[in-house]
Amino acid sequence: MIETNNQPIRPTQNNNPPSRRSIIEVNQKRKMAIIEKNINAEVFILKSLNAIKIFKELRATDALDSTLRNLWGDKISAKDMEKWIKLVDEIYTKITEANMYGKELLVNNGKSRGITNFFLRQEIRKSIETKETKTQESKKQEA
Repeated sequence: MIETNNQPIRPTQNNNPPSRRSIIEVNQKRKMAIIEKNINAEVFILKSLNAIKIFKELRATDALDSTLRNLWGDKISAKDMEKWIKLVDEIYTKITEANMYGKELLVNNGKSRGITNFFLRQEIRKSIETKETKTQESKKQEA
């Protein structure tokens, strides 16, 4: 209890838990503030089990990479850093190869319907159209 001018002031205590709506509003404001502070941030919505596994490891890799680069030359040798960079480059190469193979499978399927990601759907649609055009041209040349 606090006293000012000989009058006791009791701190008000709210025994009611915050409403679900207020919790959601606070979380949305917090997320908006984070996005505004990090202009180059990208929102990534995980939709597959593989993405969940990979993204978890990518977050760790990001933290490790920035920390190792800060310690490079002081406590991390150039040889160790060279090996680290090579391993990270191999990860990038493997993910790129997997993406190219997945896109080939979708193009060979011949339909872009059912692809929920807008940019991937556009890319696959263009590749399918290009493949169909080449097929038609080769048929014309054979005839």
